[in-house]
Amino acid sequence: MSSLQGWQVDVLDVAQKCVYCGYCSLCPTYKELKWEVNHPRGILDQIKLYYSEEIKDKLRNDVSKQLFESVFLCTACRACEDICIVDLPLLKVWEQIRQEAFKRGRWNPKLLSLYNRVKDFFNIFGLPTEERVSWAALSGMNMSRRTQKKAPLAYFVGCQASYSGKMGSIAESVVKILRKAKLNFTILGTEERCCGSPIFLAGGFSVGKTFAKHNLDQFKKLGVKKVVTACAGCYRAFKIVYPRVLGEEWDIEVVHISELANELFEEKKLKVINPIKEKITFKDPCELVRHCGLSDAPREVIKNIPNVRYEELPSNREESLCCGGGGLLKLNDEELVGQVNSHLISEIQYSEANIVVNGCPTCLDTIQQGIKQREMDVEVIDIAELVSRMVEGKK
Repeated sequence: MSSLQGWQVDVLDVAQKCVYCGYCSLCPTYKELKWEVNHPRGILDQIKLYYSEEIKDKLRNDVSKQLFESVFLCTACRACEDICIVDLPLLKVWEQIRQEAFKRGRWNPKLLSLYNRVKDFFNIFGLPTEERVSWAALSGMNMSRRTQKKAPLAYFVGCQASYSGKMGSIAESVVKILRKAKLNFTILGTEERCCGSPIFLAGGFSVGKTFAKHNLDQFKKLGVKKVVTACAGCYRAFKIVYPRVLGEEWDIEVVHISELANELFEEKKLKVINPIKEKITFKDPCELVRHCGLSDAPREVIKNIPNVRYEELPSNREESLCCGGGGLLKLNDEELVGQVNSHLISEIQYSEANIVVNGCPTCLDTIQQGIKQREMDVEVIDIAELVSRMVEGKK
């Protein structure tokens, strides 16, 4: 199946299968707002009403206002789907309702602006394509020999590491790791497009699919068999979304940088020369642990540090708290992001860690904001940055 049908579900059928057990009360949005309309089962009730054949148009319009508002307050953490006792594909439902909102012209201006930036400029910031490799120049790296070169491995940089100056060190760290291990790799350079993750999350499936097809074509052209990324959103897009929208066309192996680094340590292609002395904790990104089941690799990487001082957060792995930054919530309710994030920051504070390691640029940015607000002396870094320090030494 290579059409968008692989991504669609019968939302009314799903809604009617809810058994009202209430386990999905752990939804981070519901825990803050405490309104039934923001509870996953409450959203399903609204869906049943919205699609009812007996409802009049005026009432349907009234219902849609609340329904569309509710689904856009979802952080896409997937906690509701993980705990659902009847295994309802809830995230797919929320995304399809978001698509319905788009069709009815009910996206808010910030969301529509993001959509247009990605559609027109191929990145979330609306910046020129020529600047997609500016991170390399800023870090003093010459990537010309690696750009659009035939190779079995591609490093997919992603929008945030490519364009957001403070995230450029993630890209620099990944390249240092790949070079240290003497791997033959390529980058797409100006031909890299947004992975489409924010567009799929928003419900813009058709545009998202064009990006998926473009990136696949670029990988095929360069003979790429495996893709590594340090972005949890890109990783989820490649692992879950692309196979559904591209079907059997998508035959590329995908690894997160933590998985690749773990393999390289096991194969002795990476060696620790700078033992990290500070106390470390790891925050599981929702898109890695709950969406893709990835939680062991980052911890195995950290274990390579001799005499490591490691402390798990009270809520970890599949029970990890959402940072609040996912699901495009920042475009819909920034105050709610802070409220959700505050619980995670409290756990970090409790751990007494000096360094918080993460595997998602969105998480990293959101956590940094929370740390700054509480004036905590805690460093937040990506797992790629940690590995780079381990094998290269801190700048």
